Amino acid sequence: MSERKFWNRIKSNRFCRAMFWFVGAILLIIMAIYLAVPSYTFADIEPFKGDFIYNPYSKIDRINYIDFRSESIENQGINVYEYGYALTGTRFLCLGYTEKRKIDYPFLQSVHYKQFNIDQLNKKCRLVAPAHPSKGFKKVEMTRLDHYRVMEALSPNDNSLYYWDIALSNGHRVNIIANTGDEFGADSIKYLTACIGDNDAKSILNSLETGNSYAVKYSGSLIEVSELQKVTLRNDTLFVSVSEKAKGIRFIGQNAIVKQRVSDVTEACYHFEKNDTYIRTEIEFENGNILYLNPLVRHQYQYFFDLDKAKIMKGRTYLMWAVYILVVIAFARLIFTRKKHGNSGK
Repeated sequence: MSERKFWNRIKSNRFCRAMFWFVGAILLIIMAIYLAVPSYTFADIEPFKGDFIYNPYSKIDRINYIDFRSESIENQGINVYEYGYALTGTRFLCLGYTEKRKIDYPFLQSVHYKQFNIDQLNKKCRLVAPAHPSKGFKKVEMTRLDHYRVMEALSPNDNSLYYWDIALSNGHRVNIIANTGDEFGADSIKYLTACIGDNDAKSILNSLETGNSYAVKYSGSLIEVSELQKVTLRNDTLFVSVSEKAKGIRFIGQNAIVKQRVSDVTEACYHFEKNDTYIRTEIEFENGNILYLNPLVRHQYQYFFDLDKAKIMKGRTYLMWAVYILVVIAFARLIFTRKKHGNSGK
């Protein structure tokens, strides 16, 4: 009886009727947006493996320091924006975009929604980077998400180096970028991305995609930042050198474990062991500045290529869509039936 009174009150009040249909329309739109996302199947979690080692670094002849969150990035001819409106805090930095993506999923987002966003953004951007991952991504999601090549692992408000290592430890070749933005003062700690090669949009984006770049944490003046001079691989031995003596050089591998430390040197080497899946290098100086190099990773074939670890499950997706459509039809029928009964009772 109380339920009938409630519906009669809504039907008799013009404002309530309008609000009911407005809220219903909004819910249907949100449901339609969510339903458009397919289900994915993710490859079994597996670290890098193989007899070959991929070295992303070429000859270091020119270094360009780039802040992809600075307004000056447009001087390099690169369009950049941060995508994401979700309450979950999930954001992506879109580099070299031709068109902005306007749709997002405002409430809960599973790994399927985040993967779909990556795939859709890849159609409009040259590179898509999870932005401040520790604020909008779960650690377990970094073991599965694929089809992105760079990650914003360092910024003034976020240190996501461990998230970077999670992705690497699970066989996703991801390169690091670091940004500061324009709102932080000259005396604060700053972050930049060092891109190796010519100072034009094509070369900069290519250096990020291939990994021929590294991240820099520094304070003071940029001219005080020591430069990377060499990253070479001879047989299974990695050689790294810098322009000034480093306080310490750390070689980091699977699960973020420090495999080797060397102190007070300008050059260090590390021999890949059989169980090393990847090795990335951190170089720290007396003034606190740090260089974060991209990883060298193992691979199975002579010619390196990235495996596809996230694929759409068409059968499950179509079944899910069919179930949701039936639910919507049932809901609409319920509303229509109540409206019909209400009219007949007048």
